Amino acid sequence: MSPEDKVRNIADASKPNAGRIYDYFLGGNHNFEIDRQAAQPVLQASPFLPSLLKMIRWFLGEATRRLCEERYTKFLDFASGLPTVDHIHQVAPKGTKVIYSDIDPVTVAYANDIIGNNPNVRYVHCDAGKPEDLLNSGVIEELFGKDRKIAIGFNGIAWFLPDEPIDHYMDVMYEWAEKGSKLFTCDANSTGLSENAKTIMNQYAKFGQPFYPRTMEKLQELVKPWSVTEPGFMHLEKWMDMENIVTQETQDAWSWGGIYGVFLTK
Repeated sequence: MSPEDKVRNIADASKPNAGRIYDYFLGGNHNFEIDRQAAQPVLQASPFLPSLLKMIRWFLGEATRRLCEERYTKFLDFASGLPTVDHIHQVAPKGTKVIYSDIDPVTVAYANDIIGNNPNVRYVHCDAGKPEDLLNSGVIEELFGKDRKIAIGFNGIAWFLPDEPIDHYMDVMYEWAEKGSKLFTCDANSTGLSENAKTIMNQYAKFGQPFYPRTMEKLQELVKPWSVTEPGFMHLEKWMDMENIVTQETQDAWSWGGIYGVFLTK
């Protein structure tokens, strides 16, 4: 297959792709009309969703900046989506090494086309619920060497996974990582599901990505044996000091506890 045919195969505009739909919600340009059409029912029911998803991506950037300030130079990221709009390698200082991964082979192929020949970035196929496949692939040693004191991203994926894979992920990564490694994650605090939330869940199920809502208390159990660092679990708008920007109307529309983030350490 020629490079041109490969790109055409990657960028299949005949059916919507969840990664490209997410890119559209973020305001990116790596999406097609079929993706934008698929996004419209969600936007009509929940016009606040792009702002919410942007906040999740901003938390990723905030986590990256904080960890870089703590001298972490190697990032291992799961369920990365398309590496567009303020992703790790775009926020971190030059020379930071990043390994992205995603379960969707189309997203992986398209992402590699976007990344190009960046020597400090890799993008590989991996199910976040089976991190051992990536840990044993040889890719980490190739880019990181033997260093296992790293920053780990598990951002914006928890609500797409049942409890068991998350519990497995946390155990496997804790066993593999060196002491001093840090992991950041966020989840939806589903203390009560509004009609807006149910609409979002139904639409994403049509994209092939069902939701698994859970309470903050449940995620606190699932992240063990990782230790929660100060200031603990906080809503994303507090992490970015944006409480005065997120309107009460938007908070009422979420009405399921919002999205919260946390830093964990070994």
